[in-house]
Amino acid sequence: MTTPQADSQTVDNSQRPTLSGQLGRGDHLYRVELRYASQYSLWLRFVDDQPPSPLGLYDHLTLNAEILTIETGRCEIIAPKNEDSDYRLVALENIHDFKKLLFDGRIDVLDNTARNLPLVLGYKDNIDPAFREHVADIAYDLSIYHNLFDRLDEEYANEPPEVAERIQAGILASLGPQLHDCIDHHIQRLEGLIAGFDGEQHSHHGYYLRKLIWGDLLCAPFIARTNLKPRGYIGDSEMMAMCYRNTYEGESTFGKLLHKHPVSAPGAQAVRNRREIIPQLIRAQLPRWPQCNIEAPFKFLSVACGPARELADIYINPDDADNIHASLLDQDPAALFEAGKTVESIETQLNGKLSVDFIRESVRTLLSTRELKARWGDFHFIYSMGLFDYLTPPVASAVLRKLYALLLPGGEMAIGNFHESNPSRYYMDYWLDWPIIYRTEDSFTALAEGLEGAQTWIEFDDTGVQMMLRIRKRES
Repeated sequence: MTTPQADSQTVDNSQRPTLSGQLGRGDHLYRVELRYASQYSLWLRFVDDQPPSPLGLYDHLTLNAEILTIETGRCEIIAPKNEDSDYRLVALENIHDFKKLLFDGRIDVLDNTARNLPLVLGYKDNIDPAFREHVADIAYDLSIYHNLFDRLDEEYANEPPEVAERIQAGILASLGPQLHDCIDHHIQRLEGLIAGFDGEQHSHHGYYLRKLIWGDLLCAPFIARTNLKPRGYIGDSEMMAMCYRNTYEGESTFGKLLHKHPVSAPGAQAVRNRREIIPQLIRAQLPRWPQCNIEAPFKFLSVACGPARELADIYINPDDADNIHASLLDQDPAALFEAGKTVESIETQLNGKLSVDFIRESVRTLLSTRELKARWGDFHFIYSMGLFDYLTPPVASAVLRKLYALLLPGGEMAIGNFHESNPSRYYMDYWLDWPIIYRTEDSFTALAEGLEGAQTWIEFDDTGVQMMLRIRKRES
């Protein structure tokens, strides 16, 4: 087993492509070559021997990247520090993130938000008056608690660490429930206020709520992460790890309390439950396949594996390391790196090597690849705990068909999805900016329609939030 490597935050010079472009000033266009210099600048070399004079400001740059052509607005050329250096170009309008563009193939423009400012400011004009009053109440209550806990933190700030730690623990236990009750009250009121909203109204009202309490939300590491999405998507492996830990985290007492509330909610408990359910299901499968051994191990596939913490309850004795093979699939290299660390920890505990494949693939490539079985093999058990919460019905059905084709006759699948009755639903939508696709039992089982030889049924966790679509393939 080789642990996957995390992506480096630096860019290797050898990987920097040279691009062509045209620099415009008035009626004149200058041919240039460009290379990545930094996130928001490019090294520039004029194709003609003599660069135009003066350098200074230019009207626009046309950059011919491999994936597309982009246009910046005004830009400035900075003269080199010595004769052997290139010029540096900095865009002043339509400021693209060149690192994302050139190395990830993603477009992100720094000043997009400013351009959309009139639209964003206009959101408040369409906010329901009762909802506006509701948000004002939330903002007022949070400010009171925020100021209270910050004052208390200041009072004992000079105490020895072991004393301050115990004082804070006492405050968390004695006063924390009051803040949590206050938040619960506002969440219960929220559901009635938004009962008739459509999708766009939900989006606008959620945005309005978050912006008015933004400073408070950023104090809580979990809520800050769900809103900021540092890896570019919701539900990343660190968010899951925070749910698993279910502890007080943050720089202040207020931040710790605000963090603890969502990771203690029913939705978070469902995440913890499914992490326990999957190992139970796999361990229950092993007696069904007595022929599995070192030469032909029991094979399972985890789709959107994240940090794969559940492996610690799948591999529980040294024989499991020999007789069980895991394939861990995720699109996020950081998640696969964390899964690799999980595997290393288990190997240390069992004093043996696990048989593990790490597969970096996205849903898009999964669907576009024809011969998945030839690449990945077939499996006795396939599971995905959270991926389907983000897949529309057509995509979910297509992914399910692809995975079902990898299942051995007699093999089983367990696919997770949150039920629409999730009591944390609007809390997740409005406070955490964490919308997902909820399903009923019928809409979930409908995804498996047309799977030849499939027996399907639904199971729930103790919260009633986490559904598991169970599928067994008929034996030959």
